Amino acid sequence: MEIDKLDLNLLKTFDAIHRHHNLSAAAVELGLTQPAISAALKRLRTHFGNPLFVRTSHGMRPTPHADAMAGHITRALELLREMGQVAVFSRLTTTVHYRVYINDVGMLVVMPQVLKHVSEQAPNAKISIIDLRPDEVVEALDSGEIDLAIGYFLGMPNWARQQTLRKTSYVCAVRSGHPEIGDSLSIEQYLRAKHGMYAASGSPYSLVDETLARMNLRRDVTLRVPRFAALPFMIASSDLLVTIPEDLGLAFSRLIDIKLFPPPVELGEFEIKQYWHERHHAEPAFQWLRSVVRRETMRLTRQRPRKAAAGDVPQTPARVRSA
Repeated sequence: MEIDKLDLNLLKTFDAIHRHHNLSAAAVELGLTQPAISAALKRLRTHFGNPLFVRTSHGMRPTPHADAMAGHITRALELLREMGQVAVFSRLTTTVHYRVYINDVGMLVVMPQVLKHVSEQAPNAKISIIDLRPDEVVEALDSGEIDLAIGYFLGMPNWARQQTLRKTSYVCAVRSGHPEIGDSLSIEQYLRAKHGMYAASGSPYSLVDETLARMNLRRDVTLRVPRFAALPFMIASSDLLVTIPEDLGLAFSRLIDIKLFPPPVELGEFEIKQYWHERHHAEPAFQWLRSVVRRETMRLTRQRPRKAAAGDVPQTPARVRSA
């Protein structure tokens, strides 16, 4: 059969006539007039070179050739209808495998609650956290290596769908027994200190040095590590000072003996967002995951403790602002 010369609507006509054995009933089902059904049947006969249906006292009866074709046409129509239907997403039965990029701060702060929710609501779903450099994230989204990217990124292209999850800021951290830094942190102490910092290819986290450079100042960085989450451990047994996202500082201040301070230079807030490709935008399984990430991130914001004790980050810190 030369399908490129066949109007697929004719297959629907064939199927209706074969089931009803009646041109009028087929016309009613398809919303056509009887002359239109007769014209369609004429085109079918010409295309297949066979009468297909003949008039008898029991209605329009199929020829052996039509009977042989009927099952194939029915299955083809069913397949086409299924292709046009939106897949039904069931959290209880889905076996979807989510591939997510999130940095180590997000893995420690947000992902435990996301994983808990997904495990409870979609027990057969899987999540893989994909290890990438920040400058590899855009290509991974575009190629399909990851389905979702969560974090703070610079230079995301216009094709990337995005949603702001929350705003956060930076804190400075030192060990509780630091010999020079007690219950407050001045700009002079900040500049005299030796610093540890996060440094990875494609990382956007050069804000501290850019801010200091605008003030004709610089810090003494003696340690660079490729993982944010390693920095609090590095200062726990040294006199280093680190400037890290507030979420990470608060999380580790509950685990190890460190003190948190507002930075003595104005670094401002930054937005944590989730990004995804257009091809996943309308898929129910991925819409659900994004809703879980947003809900758990917003809950984290609501549960963030007030910080008023000595050594904690005050609500309205006094800061030296850059010119």
